[in-house]
Amino acid sequence: MKTSEEKMLAVEAWRVSGMTQQEYCKTLGVKRTTFANWVSRNKRKRAVSNFVRVTATTVITPTLIDVVYPNGVIVKASSDDLKTLSNLIRLY
Repeated sequence: MKTSEEKMLAVEAWRVSGMTQQEYCKTLGVKRTTFANWVSRNKRKRAVSNFVRVTATTVITPTLIDVVYPNGVIVKASSDDLKTLSNLIRLY
């Protein structure tokens, strides 16, 4: 049995596939009547939901930040670890 998220993704994939429900069900290995129920539920969820699915197209990579102490010690820390950076700044 598929989860509701998997069912929704399958319906969305069918919508963009250009296949008929019958053709898509054969590739998915699901009865057409079962899939038709998924489509029906998906339509209701789409009508109720005010949210739009957004996918990220860029990846933000963390950079290294140098924490330089007055005694000359330099510590490199990742910019995405704010707790560690905060502790390093307060350390001295």
